[in-house]
Amino acid sequence: MPRNPGLGAQAKLRVAIIDDHTAIIEMMTQVIEGMPGHQVIGSAAEAIAGLDFCREAQPDLIILDLVLPRMSGLSLLAKLRQACPSARILIFSGCVNPASVWGAMKAGANGFMEKMCTLAELRSAVQAVGAGRAYFGTLASAIVKDLVRHKPATPARPGLLTEREKTVLGCLANGLTSKEIAALLGVSVHTISNHRSRLMKKTGLRHVAQLALHAVQCGLASDNTAGQLLFSPAP
Repeated sequence: MPRNPGLGAQAKLRVAIIDDHTAIIEMMTQVIEGMPGHQVIGSAAEAIAGLDFCREAQPDLIILDLVLPRMSGLSLLAKLRQACPSARILIFSGCVNPASVWGAMKAGANGFMEKMCTLAELRSAVQAVGAGRAYFGTLASAIVKDLVRHKPATPARPGLLTEREKTVLGCLANGLTSKEIAALLGVSVHTISNHRSRLMKKTGLRHVAQLALHAVQCGLASDNTAGQLLFSPAP
């Protein structure tokens, strides 16, 4: 199943693909390996094999389908989050509905692309999520924006945040980097990193997409500013 990375692989973004359609794995592999700085290090056609491989290989980016043999994609996503805590996870699925999109976000997905997307959109999603940004396809983004407007339940506990943490959270929701926030507030990047770590600990969230929605629900960012962060295409 897996392919061993070659020399120089550590300099590249290491990608694993979990999908039960061989043709889709082959297509994505061709697309991703045609992108500078990216390498597909392995793939799996079912959940258990994919989890075992990712636990051992610790890829930088995992592209995951939600409909898999032997285990649901959302259940696998939760297990991957435990097995590969530093990996970014991009959902690539034909199952696009409020339950699947919101479930993926709550479980820690960094992006969600529908399988009817173009190859250019797939490249943009891989680049964005691989770089640590959130990215959602056209249908998925419309679902998330509707969820934001209706403010579904999240582990939001704004009363536990200090005023400085609320400020940092609002800046993150507006798409600012830690370096930009540090310059704005006149503190070190290390200080902002500490604030960010405490925010994630207090909210129980781990990713920028989740923090952006949390900021909206705490009244620290508007739907529009969160939408700009979540749905802006990669440069």
